[in-house]
Amino acid sequence: MDIQKIEVPIEIRALKTANSYLINGSILFDTGMSENSYREIISKINPGAIKYIIISHLHIDHIGGAGYFNKNYGIPVFISQNDYNYIERINENPEAYFKFYTDFLRSNGTPDSIIDMIMDYNPIVKYINYYEGLDIKPVNNKPEGFDIIDVPGHTPGSIVLYNKNSLSLLSGDHILGRITPNISVYLPEMDSLKMYLESLEKIQNLNVSNVYPGHGNVFNNYHERIIQIKKHHGNRITVIKNYLNSWKTVYDIASTMEWSRGRHMDTMNFMEKNFAIMETAAHLIYMENSGIIRGIEKNGIKYYSL
Repeated sequence: MDIQKIEVPIEIRALKTANSYLINGSILFDTGMSENSYREIISKINPGAIKYIIISHLHIDHIGGAGYFNKNYGIPVFISQNDYNYIERINENPEAYFKFYTDFLRSNGTPDSIIDMIMDYNPIVKYINYYEGLDIKPVNNKPEGFDIIDVPGHTPGSIVLYNKNSLSLLSGDHILGRITPNISVYLPEMDSLKMYLESLEKIQNLNVSNVYPGHGNVFNNYHERIIQIKKHHGNRITVIKNYLNSWKTVYDIASTMEWSRGRHMDTMNFMEKNFAIMETAAHLIYMENSGIIRGIEKNGIKYYSL
């Protein structure tokens, strides 16, 4: 089995690059974000040898190069059934998605002036024409020797590829070596953090020697990394609890709490603000569902407290 890592540029300030992987010279796993990513990949491989592409999850920094392969070479592109369903849902009624997103932000205390800018930089909204034009199908095949494992949480249909012979895991963004994956809110009834933590539990006992992540270097401290990520979310829950000695909105907490590297939300661009608000919301939804906190609605705004 041969796995070739191809690092590609992406237009996200906090990340800068993403990883695409060529499996056995004929199957591509993830494609970066844009035409720039696509061009980097084809400079490193023979695109005519690619049989098909599998996408780890629906985010633009992993699916964004796929359309160029499909258009220029007719290469079929596959994604999990759940992420396929989510993309189809948006494509069928993008206005309903925009309304859900703006209503969710507003009902969680986000000022309208911030909402307008966030919507301009929301990755799905910004690239909606790309998603609408993408020829993609639910995955129905897998690379020889690999299992496809559903690990929802980072998106509704995130997947990983596992090879038990080489003890290799292509993890997408489910497990990263240096940073923790953003956990957001995709549907009002969805507890994304609960799904994500359950997905970590689901695969934590796999025998893995090398993890090939969606961003950053290949790493081998697989089980230790899962423990670290779980601890990160436990610590974040503790931090959020410390803010809830009085009723607060998602925006109140996201805009005042300290984020990675000591940053605060007022130093972030609008894409990063979007991630911060939605990750805070995902944690509060999980905490309310777990009975750690309670929530009330007042004049259309959701508030939380211990």
